Order: sequence, then structure tokens, then C-alpha cells
Amino acid sequence: MWRWAVLPLVAGVAPYLLGPAPGSRLSLEVYKSGLWNGRQHSFTFERYQGSLLYDAEAPQKSQVRFTVDAASIVLHDTWVGEKDRAKILKYALTEMLHADRYPELEFTSTRIAPAGLGHFEVQGTLSMAGISKPVSVQVTLGADLSIQGSAKLKMTDWGMKPPSAALGAIGTRDEMSVAFVLKPMR
Repeated sequence: MWRWAVLPLVAGVAPYLLGPAPGSRLSLEVYKSGLWNGRQHSFTFERYQGSLLYDAEAPQKSQVRFTVDAASIVLHDTWVGEKDRAKILKYALTEMLHADRYPELEFTSTRIAPAGLGHFEVQGTLSMAGISKPVSVQVTLGADLSIQGSAKLKMTDWGMKPPSAALGAIGTRDEMSVAFVLKPMR
């Protein structure tokens, strides 16, 4: 399952590996509603890998492929007790990501459009919990080729029902946010 992608050599295109490294982070924020409005569940993923084929002459021709180990999700909430944290994490793994059946989340770029100096809109396909959908990710490319970006996603687009408790008095918004900082390695 986990293997580094073999990067093809293309003239003028520099291949980079993407993975956990100092300064890298892949996070997911899930927002609460009802009595817990204003709070959020903060998750990160510890295992991910991918490749960036970067064309410095024509960045819009670059390509990104990325895979995340769904079971590597970690909950960082400090506002709930340890017992509730375990329940929330288990729910995320089994009821939302269905990590037992779909162990990986995958993103493959289909189009990269410049959006100002060092800024890009990366369109691609995200496969999560057995469903593939198009997504748009706003990305900033640093001088060191670090990649910083974010996207808003709706749970229902991937067949996930936003959880609720206490007869709906405590709920979860449909929208969630993905944010990342990736430090490419050669």
C-alpha cells in the first residue's frame, strides 16, 4: 500500500517527493454547530506521500499526485475529555472516512491555473471514502518550493452525514476545511 511513487523524468520538469518533513503539516478542521457553535474538531494526518512534477518555465504544466493514509488521522482537541476524544476519533475513522474499506485518500491534479505571483488554483480529483469528486485548492508556492494551500469541502459531497448529538442540539456543519504546508524533497 505505502510506496513512494516513481517519478518520470521529463525534460525541463523537476520531480519532487512530498511527505512528512519538518515544517510540513496536513490538517482538517470540522466545525461544530448548535450549542457548540464556534468550536471545531482539529485533526492532522501523520502519513502521506506524493509527487510534484514542477515545470519552472510553465508552472501551469506542473502535476501533483498525493495519497493520505486515512488511519493516520490524529485528533488534537483539548476542549473535550479523553473519553470523548476517543469516541470522536473512532467515529471519524469508521463512520466518516471508512478507513477499514478505503485506507487511502487520493488527490490528483487535472489543471493548474496561475492566480497571481506565486499563487495558483489547483483543480483535481479527490477520492475519499470510496467517492471521487472534483475539488479546487488555492495554493501558494514559496521560493523554496514549499506548497501552502487550503480548500473547503462538504461532507455530504462524499456521502458523509454531518454527525449530531443531544437530539440535534449539538451538531456539525457540512463544510470542513483542509489546510496544508508541504516541503518537497528531491
